[in-house]
Amino acid sequence: MNYLRNICAHHSRLWNRNIVDQPKLPPAKELPWAAAFEANEHARARCFLLLKIACHMLRVINPHSTWPERLKAHLLAFPSLEHLGMNLKGMGATSAWSLDWPGP
Repeated sequence: MNYLRNICAHHSRLWNRNIVDQPKLPPAKELPWAAAFEANEHARARCFLLLKIACHMLRVINPHSTWPERLKAHLLAFPSLEHLGMNLKGMGATSAWSLDWPGP
């Protein structure tokens, strides 16, 4: 989380940055959404997993925060840049990411 914070605080590129120090995932029986990242090396090495963890932590620490919903809206508004090879999959988003996004 410190790495994510530093990248954002210094306005660096985050979208397709390779996360070298990847977080250890809990068992899928404890956090079902983590199962999508277990066998997906690409997704574990990208920032989307850190964003999911941040949302999960925020839901526990401050359940009334609207940050997860605002981030989801921001990601859904991502422009179609497939012709440049830029998409949410490049940041590690799973195919059904919006369905299991932390809700209110």
